[in-house]
Amino acid sequence: MDAFKPFECEESGQVGHVRPSWWWTVHFRRNRHREWHIPWDEAASLDAVERRRIARSIAEFQRGESSEARCYLALSEGFSGRTGDPEFHHTSQLFVHEENGHSELLGRFMRLAGISQIGGSWGDRVFRALRGLGDIGWASRVLMIAELIAQDYYPALREATDHPVLRRICDKIIFDEAAHIRFQVERIVRVEASLGSIAVFGRRAAQTVLMAGAAAIVLVGHRHVLRRHPGARAFIASALARNRRALDLIDALRRGGDALPEAQTRRPSLV
Repeated sequence: MDAFKPFECEESGQVGHVRPSWWWTVHFRRNRHREWHIPWDEAASLDAVERRRIARSIAEFQRGESSEARCYLALSEGFSGRTGDPEFHHTSQLFVHEENGHSELLGRFMRLAGISQIGGSWGDRVFRALRGLGDIGWASRVLMIAELIAQDYYPALREATDHPVLRRICDKIIFDEAAHIRFQVERIVRVEASLGSIAVFGRRAAQTVLMAGAAAIVLVGHRHVLRRHPGARAFIASALARNRRALDLIDALRRGGDALPEAQTRRPSLV
């Protein structure tokens, strides 16, 4: 699969297989050099109405994208060492770097628009705490919830503004997060391969509950962005449907076996 092609496997029903760690290293490194042509020279100001609608919302998501993910990376490093797959952890670092890149883009826009950054929010603190409550599989599930919500939030943000810079940033984040969802799905399948069916069912149920709560919190906190497009009911329904499709994809990949053996594929150049 082309690393520049959008990832819609969790929505289209395509299953495929769990890719080896190096495949994701190739993807993240190539994606780093993808040119999005963000029109920074068209830095028009926000009018008062639009600022009230989106400023606080952008600031909270910018803060959420800025996490150093220390706990997640520590868990990743441990799994990498236990399995003798150093590329697994390297790929985790590249993933976190790409997420931080979203924060940098939003932060640059905020500076241009005169929007102040925030030190944090209780919702962000809760998500960071939840990531540390289990193993790398659970941390990946919590991260995936945020990415699934992002797939509905950023299109809504794009519709809530006419600013060309912010709209193009949204395009990039939507594209990147689609790949991140598939990345986390495949990681979950791999790192939870030793879990029994009852444990996996429990995690599926916990993730569903967490997604419902997270979607409700985002809806309340970002209602000024979400209420026009897609609307409250559609946002919740879409978030839950995305989560269900991701869970079904995890189950399908578990039934299909573990990662494709490294020896069966040739690693391409990372350049």
